[in-house]
Amino acid sequence: MSRTARKFVQVTKFLLAGVTIFCVSWMACVNEWHSGVRWKEHRNVQENLSTMRTIVGYSAGKQAELDRPSPEACSRLPAFPKVPFLNRTWSRGIQDSIWQRVKGTSVSLYSAYYDERTPQRYIRVLAAFHGRNISTEKSLFCQTRSIDANNYSVEVVAAKPLEIWWTEWDNSSSDVETPVLLSCPLTEPLTESSIISIVTEPCDDPSNGFYIRKIRLSLQYERTFTICVKDLKFQNDISQKLVEWIETNKLLGAEKIDMYIDSLSKESEDVLLRYRSQGYVRLFQIPIKYKNERSLWQRRRDHIISYNDCLYRNIIESKYIVPLDIDEILLPKIAYTWSGLLRRLKYKGWNSNQYSAILVRNVFFFDFMQGIHSYKPSKHTNETRIYIKRDDVRIGKEQNLVLKEIELIDDTSYFKYNLNDDYDKINYGSECDKDLPIPKLASHIVSSAVISPTGHYSKSFMLTKRVLTAFNHYPLASLGTAGIAGWSAPFNEVQINHYKDSCNTTVVTECELYARRARVDRSALRLRKPLIKAIALAICSKLNTV
Repeated sequence: MSRTARKFVQVTKFLLAGVTIFCVSWMACVNEWHSGVRWKEHRNVQENLSTMRTIVGYSAGKQAELDRPSPEACSRLPAFPKVPFLNRTWSRGIQDSIWQRVKGTSVSLYSAYYDERTPQRYIRVLAAFHGRNISTEKSLFCQTRSIDANNYSVEVVAAKPLEIWWTEWDNSSSDVETPVLLSCPLTEPLTESSIISIVTEPCDDPSNGFYIRKIRLSLQYERTFTICVKDLKFQNDISQKLVEWIETNKLLGAEKIDMYIDSLSKESEDVLLRYRSQGYVRLFQIPIKYKNERSLWQRRRDHIISYNDCLYRNIIESKYIVPLDIDEILLPKIAYTWSGLLRRLKYKGWNSNQYSAILVRNVFFFDFMQGIHSYKPSKHTNETRIYIKRDDVRIGKEQNLVLKEIELIDDTSYFKYNLNDDYDKINYGSECDKDLPIPKLASHIVSSAVISPTGHYSKSFMLTKRVLTAFNHYPLASLGTAGIAGWSAPFNEVQINHYKDSCNTTVVTECELYARRARVDRSALRLRKPLIKAIALAICSKLNTV
């Protein structure tokens, strides 16, 4: 081989080696990028996720590179903070929910948790600030130190703020308290219990502090499903409703329920205390700073803190959290339990490595609709479309809107169901000494014919290993993913049964649309036989022991 040919071969080898090294390095970077945390939010629809994934991975990775902390150096040791004793557990007669102030700002701190779900470890601090834009506040810094006052090392890094809110939801005044997540990146994983404080200057003496206890993630969660219930405030006795709702969720597969208590009747408190003594329910104080004269949008902001406190309380305990209200049942339509539902959804496209939540569509069951099916069609009536005169039905008293008729939409097959039986009461015979109303899951079989679109009044199974911030309907931000990152479950598999007395336009802006047409809900008909007795006997048993 000539000298020129040998030189050409050598150059070619060097070029191939260089290309190989470049490709391997690029693939490693992409893998690292995907493990990072995205701080800036984008609202992408689900269909765009597949085409955006590479770009999202890159931007998340670059942000994760920026989140790797560069500790600040201090010429003096900040003073050891005074850490208050914080008991978040609810007890009868106690309503004090302690917040800690960041001196020199409007920022108040509620709770702090250690987060090792990603290779970059963080301490997450739930907080609120006065206003609508956190960038108007001073820069914030995290001071992390050992609980041992004789240990003179303090790590100081910049805090990363993320508003837990979408500003386009409301155009209210700036006189609001907005929830925010402060993330403190750590140079090393925690190996001992520590204290976290938030300050405006790196070396300031702190005016606040939280104990952070090191708890390592186990290979398995303690449970699969935990329900999160936002601030309960009912003056009337809802004890029977609570028992029915809790027992229904137990049958469906919920293993624990975390509830935040504002105010309840003594009878309702007794029920929850009974469940707490059995280890099934945990009760917490409400994380509200100012209770008087709160606007609707301020109450919704306050609820955000409850949901995210529930999320971070469960990131090492529960695989999923399920934010629900006590007038909602997340109902599988083919499977009989949530575990069975998830096994089915794996074959329908659910991928826990790609999405952070399973979105479930909402169905309204209004009380005023439930008598419609008892009307008999006349021989002159088209049985496929039955029009029921209802002059007394109103949508929201403040709107004073009278409905002239409700249209019941179904085919003739619905007449094969014995819908005219008296289900108002059920007798428990020797097993119970009282008659109780039949559970709503069985008695309410007529729903609005309008099914809420995905994302409207939806609820979801949220995967705790992937959710960064939570809303009561879906995740607001997820780890290493842009947008909601939710997967919409097929409607023929699952729905949210949403039970309401009537339709209030303050809550449901499209009331007239939802209330004018009704349908017989076949999932309720199918499930009432196997569930009705179990739920009813549980209600009887619990109410007799309270």
